[in-house]
Amino acid sequence: MPVKLDARLNAIAMLCRPVEGGTFADIGCDHGKLACHLAGLSAKKVIATDISLPSLAKAAALADKFGATDRVETRAGDGLDIISPEEAETVVIAGLGGDTIARIVGRAEEQGKRFSRYILSPNTHPEKVRALLVSSGLRITDDAVVREGGKDYPVIAAVRGEDSLDELQLLFGKFFAEDPGFPERARREAELLGRALTNAPAEAGKRRELLLRALSRSEK
Repeated sequence: MPVKLDARLNAIAMLCRPVEGGTFADIGCDHGKLACHLAGLSAKKVIATDISLPSLAKAAALADKFGATDRVETRAGDGLDIISPEEAETVVIAGLGGDTIARIVGRAEEQGKRFSRYILSPNTHPEKVRALLVSSGLRITDDAVVREGGKDYPVIAAVRGEDSLDELQLLFGKFFAEDPGFPERARREAELLGRALTNAPAEAGKRRELLLRALSRSEK
């Protein structure tokens, strides 16, 4: 039986499909819920990694609880340094900053590690993740926003292939103009930025200008 997930992890798990027989790496696995969930959906192998030994201990304990120790392997290490493309077709990285995720994926690409698919959900700076994917010869196939705990989180999937994004797509998502939820999010953020203009006029003003441009495009 798969482990129950929150909205964000569930959105990630949906993008992992088809799971049965697949191989996955969950980088920065924390509690190991996603890894155990995928194992419960008959993944062939899930490698759960973290730099935190206590987190790996939690993940290992959860795998044992759900009888998934034959399919969930825990490893201590930084990013994708301890994973090869032969071991994992799909790489999941969620809950880290966009700078960190871009660094991890960028370093793997520099090392010649060509993973087939990435599913990424940064806490911050998703534009840096999108830019890195495009510059690395990866094509974004899914780019949505999931609301969890009162916050919006991007969930981005990419495979090998050419892609091109303009400034607004880098900032707000490849498919923002077709996203029915984007106008509401954009207006909400634009209102907050309007209040922030007094304290950080240049930064807030630029972001607000881009939001309004994106809003105009999405409403055409």
